[in-house]
Amino acid sequence: MDLVSIPDTYEFDNSGEVVRRPAIKRYFLALVIILLATLSFGLGRLSSSGTKPPVKIEYEPINDSQGVSATQSASVTASVPSRLGSVYASSKGTRYYYSNCKSPVSEKNKIFFSTTLEAEKAGYTLAANCKP
Repeated sequence: MDLVSIPDTYEFDNSGEVVRRPAIKRYFLALVIILLATLSFGLGRLSSSGTKPPVKIEYEPINDSQGVSATQSASVTASVPSRLGSVYASSKGTRYYYSNCKSPVSEKNKIFFSTTLEAEKAGYTLAANCKP
């Protein structure tokens, strides 16, 4: 049974001694390939990062003691569609809720409003756990 083997190549100097190469010369090609691959990957990441718009976070400071500024409450009411009965509140509480929110309001204490503006005019404020 004959095993396949790859012949090694040796270099000899003038006196017939085998010339040994330092480890850096033996692995130079592999090192160059790894460095070029890393550099190419890094350049690719850098070139694609400038194409997306940056993330912008904006907020308005809270002005009143109830936690909602006048401009925030106006934008909330403008974005909510006005359907009959889409907003309700408790007759014993001070918060109003949207129909899709969980609330501790019992069915017998529910008061329905047609819009959020109507609920706010009646003195109710949006519950903190209820987002439009």
